[in-house]
Amino acid sequence: MAQFDVYRTPDGQLLLDCQADSLGLLGSRLVVPLIPLDQAPPRRAHLNPVFDIEGGLYAMVTQFAAALSRSELRTKVADLTAYRFDIIRAFDMMLTGV
Repeated sequence: MAQFDVYRTPDGQLLLDCQADSLGLLGSRLVVPLIPLDQAPPRRAHLNPVFDIEGGLYAMVTQFAAALSRSELRTKVADLTAYRFDIIRAFDMMLTGV
């Protein structure tokens, strides 16, 4: 389990693990849903970056971030570490407005 890994839940939803690896001993992880672009709420610049995962476009819906039990993150399907800047910028937008 690592920061910026993407997991598929049993119901098919994709979740992006955004929690720092140094906090790996906690029983929960901070996750953000990745919603198919055509089903996502209207996007805002920097807040909702879009990623290609398994051939589909998904919006990071940062405003829906939540804590989830580690045990619910089972099936890793992608690693978005290459998009670290975009992901952190989305949290900066959420927390500071810039």
